[in-house]
Amino acid sequence: MDRPTSEEWTAAALPIDAVAHFPIERQYVAIERDDLLKKIAALEEEVGQLRQAVVSHAVIDQAIGVVIARGRLLPGQGWDVLRAVSQNTNTKVRLIAEQIVQWPYSGRLPEDIRQALEAALEAPLARRADTGRPRTPTTSADR
Repeated sequence: MDRPTSEEWTAAALPIDAVAHFPIERQYVAIERDDLLKKIAALEEEVGQLRQAVVSHAVIDQAIGVVIARGRLLPGQGWDVLRAVSQNTNTKVRLIAEQIVQWPYSGRLPEDIRQALEAALEAPLARRADTGRPRTPTTSADR
């Protein structure tokens, strides 16, 4: 294997634009650079989507906590309730979660979400009736 010449070492150490006297290598470098720029753009977009997903997951997890506390449920049941409310109101789970997380602070929950939440909470409570644990029905005073 031949060792690189001093000219090749110099070309390798120079910035991309300084390799004008190596037109073939410059062409490959330009193609490689374009590919890298496309990959960087795709990765930046993916990072943005992942950041949004992390925030969305945090809000959903918080809403599951509110639902679990409110309905005295198990964690899996909390997710089932959120999903049922989402399906019954035709609203994305993330948006339902945002409303539920704000509910303890604002004291308000949109009527359609409140009704769907009450109905969804009744299903796990009814299944739990034969376990010996007390039922905690939703009352208007709890809203």
